[in-house]
Amino acid sequence: MVSGKHTDIIFHTTLDGKFKELSVRSIQRMLQEYAASARKLDPSIPEHVHPHMLRRSKATTIYQSGMPIEQVSTLLGHSQIETTRIYTKPSMEQIRKAIEKIAPPEDLHQTPLWKGKETEFAKKLGLR
Repeated sequence: MVSGKHTDIIFHTTLDGKFKELSVRSIQRMLQEYAASARKLDPSIPEHVHPHMLRRSKATTIYQSGMPIEQVSTLLGHSQIETTRIYTKPSMEQIRKAIEKIAPPEDLHQTPLWKGKETEFAKKLGLR
């Protein structure tokens, strides 16, 4: 709300005393600056970040937290669930639970072949 009036502007600034929408370029620049600052504490932050990364990251997080992919797809406004599948990747925990649902009980007591090699296993399956 601006001066008692509603607005549809999500990202805004005030220039010359006027309420204005931030440009896409301004948002990208701010995100790059925040990423550069954060990279000093965590070097794993990519050199090139963009706003769409936040969308993809949030989609994956809510999917891995248990929201069904159909609901994630609706939330993102995708007309095709296949598009959502590109965004979202299952966590190792989700894979484990899915396997446990279909595995014979005697198999559940065996040590998984990937134990201690989770990162390698995930990369080979295209999950990371």
